[in-house]
Amino acid sequence: MCHPTSQNGLLVRLVIVKAPEMDPEFERTYQSYYPKLLGIAAKMLQDPESAKDVVQDVFTAYYFAMSDEKTVRDTKNWLVRSTINKGIDYKRKTARTVAMESPQPESDETPNDVTPDILNAIAHLSEKEQTLVVLYSEGYSYKEIAEMTGRNFHSVGKTLSRTLDKIKKHLL
Repeated sequence: MCHPTSQNGLLVRLVIVKAPEMDPEFERTYQSYYPKLLGIAAKMLQDPESAKDVVQDVFTAYYFAMSDEKTVRDTKNWLVRSTINKGIDYKRKTARTVAMESPQPESDETPNDVTPDILNAIAHLSEKEQTLVVLYSEGYSYKEIAEMTGRNFHSVGKTLSRTLDKIKKHLL
């Protein structure tokens, strides 16, 4: 069965064709990480449909990385970092093609504790700051965030503190 998407129909078609033979490890990884990665992408992009596309692209890349026997040393960090990178790429591509206003979430896939005011405040942050806030809001520790982003542990704490202060000031 073939369900190509407009962005990368060939890759999706290949994954779907191979799905019956899919590695059980890939299935476990997908089931385990999909909800968390979708949450990260949805917060970054503020659009649930685009978030699903980004996460699908991440898992497509992961599937081929596994099948090409490329080394993925730390699956969680690889998936989160890929989600962040693909989210940033998507935002840049979208910004080039469309004069963007900060879109509001249209579905229940955005957590209830994230208000439009908070999303607006986050949208005014730099990409680096947005990434840190999204990861922090997903419950990752400073150490995990430092590993995922390749930043210094102490820098993560200082930057997050300043960024959260910016958000508070924006909300006041």
